[in-house]
Amino acid sequence: MSNAGPPSLAKLSLGPVALKQSNSGRTRSSTGPPPLSAGGSGMTAFWSADESALKRWNELTEEESNDPEAVARSFCKHATKTLARGSFNMDKFAAYYAAAYSVRDRLIDRWNATQNYHSAKNPKRIYYMSLEFLLGRTLDNAMLNMEVKPAFDEALDGLGFTLEDLIEEETDAALGNGGLGRLAACFMDSMATLDYPAWGYGIRYQYGIFQQRIMDGYQTEFPDYWLNFGNPWEVERLDVCYEVRFRGFVSKVTDSSNRARYMWEGCEKVLAIGYDNPIPGYGTKNCINIRLWSSKPTKEFDFASFNDGNYDKSVEDQKAAENITAVLVS
Repeated sequence: MSNAGPPSLAKLSLGPVALKQSNSGRTRSSTGPPPLSAGGSGMTAFWSADESALKRWNELTEEESNDPEAVARSFCKHATKTLARGSFNMDKFAAYYAAAYSVRDRLIDRWNATQNYHSAKNPKRIYYMSLEFLLGRTLDNAMLNMEVKPAFDEALDGLGFTLEDLIEEETDAALGNGGLGRLAACFMDSMATLDYPAWGYGIRYQYGIFQQRIMDGYQTEFPDYWLNFGNPWEVERLDVCYEVRFRGFVSKVTDSSNRARYMWEGCEKVLAIGYDNPIPGYGTKNCINIRLWSSKPTKEFDFASFNDGNYDKSVEDQKAAENITAVLVS
């Protein structure tokens, strides 16, 4: 497959912020793609404003700084504002989430700049679809790819936390079972690093495959509750929602002009909700995306069945829909 995407994103100016990053001994400008105000053919405009409004927008959406002092302020902001924690109840688990949200802010800067650039240039894109994405631990990988690990290490050390301890707090995303999932994740990392305009698509499994434990000398499987405490790396897209139909039958209908039409009827309908996961490249501002789909019911609760005392039936549609993306079946 040829790389029909835009030129290297690392060579394009994002404005006042410009970083130099080294990639395997080669140094290149890593200032990222231009902001949305650059315009360009092929871009779909969702919001229109005059030049002064766009200028004000760009002033207020500058990139987060990566110096240790800015990182420390970002960490404390998320600890106190996002997590509603204070110095009296901060622990390693909360510190991991505060660090994760701080890293994600920097990821989102790059993700937005990349998507703005691709929207403006409208290049051919690569879409990689896989049932598995074995991503590993995002915190460590994102910091390494963005080359901000030393800054976070220094900032957290000044606040009484060790970066390695917080990395250990993260649970692996239970989205893969082995080679296939790891290969898919490596492909996404490589395409981001090579500045390809690529997206991945997969399933957001609620319980992954299973946790393996050895009990009395035998393998015993348990659900992998990796989403019990949320996932700070994903962006829930409630506006990205599609109706998906299962089963049913096709009926033939003849209209007044005696023309045959075929209707899909009696099908079960579920909603597919998108969750975006930014994937940064190494030594570049290019940040592509994996969109994972979660199945939700079109009707979560049957109030009539509940009033009749049929409690199981009142949530029957919800259970049936959510089961679709509950577990990765090998």
